[in-house]
Amino acid sequence: ESTMETYFMEVQKVLEVNEKRREEINSSVRELQPVRRQLESLLEKIHTTVGDSKAQEAVLKAVSEKFLTLKPIWLLIDKSIGDDPCERYSQMWNSSLCAFVTCAVIVHWLQTKELLSRDQAKKVLVLNDARIPLDFEQYLIGVCGAPKELARLAVNSASHGKYDVLKDISRFVTDLYAGFRLLNLKNDGLRRKFDSIKYAVQKIEEVTYDVKVRRLMDDKKGDDK
Repeated sequence: ESTMETYFMEVQKVLEVNEKRREEINSSVRELQPVRRQLESLLEKIHTTVGDSKAQEAVLKAVSEKFLTLKPIWLLIDKSIGDDPCERYSQMWNSSLCAFVTCAVIVHWLQTKELLSRDQAKKVLVLNDARIPLDFEQYLIGVCGAPKELARLAVNSASHGKYDVLKDISRFVTDLYAGFRLLNLKNDGLRRKFDSIKYAVQKIEEVTYDVKVRRLMDDKKGDDK
């Protein structure tokens, strides 16, 4: 055998090992999908529990408990990666991780009316015991997903006469938009996600305006009586 042939046979062995590892990691990452679907399904219930604080608390508790089921999956992914750097494979779970951050941001805001920090997100998503990183871009993309859902909640809150919730959402999303505008965003994907906050702000402003007009009209009707 020539030196060239021997070399490429060794390369083939390395490629096979890498492919096997990638398949193992992918198999572990697939475990995230049902948890993601369950979390998003649970969060849908915040729209049907507007005005019922007890029911909403039960939804948030169920979501928080569901987050805990991520721990063994992160550890499984970590084990599948072996000695390789996690960053090499992060695109495989990036979408799910960002979606989890979005869910965590929404839950945290509903509980505290504050923005969930990156360190808090790592704790909520039980990432601290595994090597899976949550970098700032992943965190920010996840944060960008929250205003769209909160805008939906604003509409539902207004239709149920819960104007205080609408006001709180408006303040939070507007402040978040102002905060993002301070960042010099180089990442195209993140910049596109940031645009979605602008649309959420516009939606909430429309709802707020409609409510003000409706309440003014109601007041005028009362005066005319």
